[in-house]
Formats: sequence, structure tokens, C-alpha cells
Amino acid sequence: MPQSTPARGRGRPAKLSREQIIDCALKLIERSPGQKITMTGVAKALGTAPMSLYTHVQHRDDLMDGIAERVMGQIDLSLAANAPWEDNVREWLMRCHKHLSRYPQVVQLLPESNRIPPSWLRVHAPLIQTLHRAGFRGAALAQASQWLAHQLLCSLVMATARPNDTNLQQQLDVALSAISPEQQLLFKEIQPHLEADHRLFPYNVEQVILALKARLELH
Repeated sequence: MPQSTPARGRGRPAKLSREQIIDCALKLIERSPGQKITMTGVAKALGTAPMSLYTHVQHRDDLMDGIAERVMGQIDLSLAANAPWEDNVREWLMRCHKHLSRYPQVVQLLPESNRIPPSWLRVHAPLIQTLHRAGFRGAALAQASQWLAHQLLCSLVMATARPNDTNLQQQLDVALSAISPEQQLLFKEIQPHLEADHRLFPYNVEQVILALKARLELH
């Protein structure tokens, strides 16, 4: 008669996997986007000791790379090969911005000077391919692709640094009292038209495309 597998004893932790750990960390991010992800916090959410995580992830950087890999892999990078390059640049920027704005912790990984998440290279590749098709080569291609990545990243950092419901007009009202009446007049003209950071991004995208066209016309 075959013997049944012994039931897990009370208090004995369930067997962990790298996927389970990353799943848990992603849930923490989605629940509290501003919360810093730590090995201790993930272990607590899993109901286990922090040391048990190190069997599957080497350290926090490894965990964040795993999270970045998962998040980046969810971006739709399918760009139509026969579409105008401007449309593909626009699509790439808008899709990346929309998706990554949900994961500020992953955004914070990208500007770190000592490491580049490999998953970011896979996201960046279709943009470089699009710019190459547009006519950029060599140094011009490197500068254009790097500049676009900076535009995306800076917009994401600004958008995630302040809540979407931040009232810029009210903030400006408070600050105006500290400057001269002449300077106040300048700001009062633009005050009714101020946009939240996340709503300003489409304007940034169109300025990027205009600048790329101008650069191509020089060559």
C-alpha cells in the first residue's frame, strides 16, 4: 500500500521559490507604491524568516532585478515594422510611461550609476531599432536613444515623486507671496494652465519627436 506524503507540520514554513518571492514583492509594490521593498518586509509578508529568502535570491539587488525583469516583461513592445518611425517612438514612450508609472521602485533602479537591469536593455532595444530605421547612425543614434531614455526616466521620476492629485495651482498660490509683484504677474498668466506631471507627458513626447525630426534634417 503506497504511503502518503507526510503533511507539513504546524509552524513549519511552506517551501519557497524565487517566483513566490517576486510575486509577493510585486503585490507589496502594487499595494503601497511608495513603500521601499526590503528582504525583511518580503519575508514578513510571506510569514517566514528573512534568511530563508537567500536560498532563492542572493541579495536585495538580485530581488529588485527579478522584479524589474517581471515588470519590464509586461510592457507591450510590439511595434509595427511598416509604421512611421514617429508613431513607433510615440508608442514606445507612452507604453513605457503608462506601465512603469505603476512601479516607482523599479523606476528608481534605472538611474543607478553602478548597474543596469538587463531587462531594461530588452525594453530599450525596440527604440534603438526604430531610431536606426529613421536614419540615426553611430554617435547620433547613441545620443538620440540615450536622450529619449532620459526624457522617459525624468518624467517618471517627477510623476512618481508627487501624487497625481497634487494641486499645483494651490501650491503656486502659497509660493507667490514670497516673490515680487512683477514676478507674480508672470506666474499668474500660466497658473490656470498648469498640468499635473503625468498629464504633461504627451506634450513632452511631441516635443521629442519634433527635435528628432530637426536633428535628421541636419544630416
